[in-house]
Amino acid sequence: MKGALTSLSKSQIALEYVYQRASESNCNIFWVHGSGVPKFSNGFKTIARRFRIPLDSAETDEARLLEVKRWFEGSESGTWILVIDNADTEADFAANDSPISKFIPQANNGTLIFTTRSRRVASDRCSAIVEVGKMDEEEALELFSKRYCGWDGLEDNEKEDVVRILNSVHHLPLAVIGSIDHMTKTAKPPSTYWNTFHKNEEGMKHLLSRQFYDIQREAAQESILSIYFATFAQIRQQMPLAADLLQLMAFFNHQNIPEELLIQYGLKEMGNPNDFCCAIEKLLGFSLVTMVKCGCMDKAFYDLNRLVQLSLQHYLQKSNELDQGRRTALKVISRLFPQSQEEQQYICPAYIPHARAVIEDPTDPTTEELRMRVGLYLQDIGSYTDAEALLRPRTAPRE
Repeated sequence: MKGALTSLSKSQIALEYVYQRASESNCNIFWVHGSGVPKFSNGFKTIARRFRIPLDSAETDEARLLEVKRWFEGSESGTWILVIDNADTEADFAANDSPISKFIPQANNGTLIFTTRSRRVASDRCSAIVEVGKMDEEEALELFSKRYCGWDGLEDNEKEDVVRILNSVHHLPLAVIGSIDHMTKTAKPPSTYWNTFHKNEEGMKHLLSRQFYDIQREAAQESILSIYFATFAQIRQQMPLAADLLQLMAFFNHQNIPEELLIQYGLKEMGNPNDFCCAIEKLLGFSLVTMVKCGCMDKAFYDLNRLVQLSLQHYLQKSNELDQGRRTALKVISRLFPQSQEEQQYICPAYIPHARAVIEDPTDPTTEELRMRVGLYLQDIGSYTDAEALLRPRTAPRE
């Protein structure tokens, strides 16, 4: 039997499943990391030592791993469950002879479970796929109350701040756990954490950059941002166009991004229309963006999780790509925004929030022309207060 879990909380669910299976039946549980051949190899070698699988005749690492595979497939291994955690690198699992797939056992006496953020890995390697949906508020509160040791002693106003924190991190399990870890280590109540978190984006980035410990994760010390950074780097390596589209979204409003904006960027990069579809499917498969409906419009729109957007901006800042990313976003939105007032009637209203997001920096002189276009459009449709804010002469930045 083969199955896959896809989501950021996949490892925790896999742990719960194997725990229940182990308590109900007499079977061996094995857990190896699928994030690269070295970690996978170390996991198999640990299994070999524990069960005294003879590897003396094997002259190479590959031969040793194949010996472990044959042991799984033989009768001596008994009934087993093998979890391959974080199997996210598609090249390692693309075919039966790929770097990790060639060592995965095929046997009727065992159950294989893959945890992955890649739908392609799940569909290629598994007969059953379990999609792990986003936690709702009730589930996030339950997770918080179980992990936060001072939950029973919190006043009602503190619990209200907890709800605000959970909503701000979009109920993502790792973000919830990271918030709890910070409050526990600093002995600060939820109200103090919330005041820092919602004060400004820099405060949010600071808290999301803090390392935390979670026994259920592969790495003992990491942060929410570092987890996303690894995902961004992986996507950039696997499909550069998908990474470029994700970077573009970092500078738009994170909600209701029209597909036309993204296609406009990819015109030169796409060899054929399928390239754009493959890139979007990659981002959907990693649960970084979601497809949404915008009113009664029969067009595709996408949402970018706010935490993902903040992480992207921080990632680009660290890699000195922030200014270049802003210029690209400005260029893309300007293409779709008419220069003459006669063409204003053809502007799609859905573009406005994204144009305003791109020009929000009042000290950036490169956005001046687009600011004027947006301001004139808002004036024409009667949004005079918003138009005045954009058309008013700006104060020159201080030297």
